[in-house]
Amino acid sequence: MSDSTVPPTETVGATARSTTRAAAKTATGRRRNGTGTKHEDKRTAILRTAAQLFAVHGYEATSLDMIADQLGMHKATLYHYVPNKESILYQCLVKSFGNLDEVIRSMEDRSVPVLERMRLFVRSLALAQNNDFGRCLVLVGSRPLDMAPGGEIRQFQRRLDNTVRALITEGIADGTIKPCDPSLFSALLFGALNWVPRWYSSKGKYSIEQVVDAFMDMVIDGIGSGRH
Repeated sequence: MSDSTVPPTETVGATARSTTRAAAKTATGRRRNGTGTKHEDKRTAILRTAAQLFAVHGYEATSLDMIADQLGMHKATLYHYVPNKESILYQCLVKSFGNLDEVIRSMEDRSVPVLERMRLFVRSLALAQNNDFGRCLVLVGSRPLDMAPGGEIRQFQRRLDNTVRALITEGIADGTIKPCDPSLFSALLFGALNWVPRWYSSKGKYSIEQVVDAFMDMVIDGIGSGRH
């Protein structure tokens, strides 16, 4: 699958958990005096603004000064919420697909037809990729994060890829899906989804859900009319 599919998870959570532990005592203190929610809201606003700037100007061209200016705050204030630009991009990754574990667990429920589960998975991924955080990561790509400790980004991508392959393999085994190479299908699927944030507009004709349903209808039913 493409390196640009970088939406967050338990596998990318190792670094996030480390950051969370480091901030836990401070967060507890803030909750006691009622400032915790305000601090988290401000941090989220910083991440969202940064994600929007990354998407428009690119990661390398966006500076912390630009982010601070956009928010109307001093750069020194920014450091109270984020340590550096790399951390901002990583935290955008974590926010882009925060319910990945839940989604993947639901893919194991064989009481739901495999093609229906595939459609739900693709819809979840598309929604994650087209929010502010996910769109930024697709457009920026995972290269700035490739040096993240433990290869969390690659592990995250692998989980997505393995989920799709497992669904295809299951469908082939029960006769729901025609024999095909699961790895090629996964490459096709992620290639299509990764391009959506580059052209999709919420002001356009279709919602993300409608785009996904149209994609899946074409994948499942094919585009041939049966006439040759």
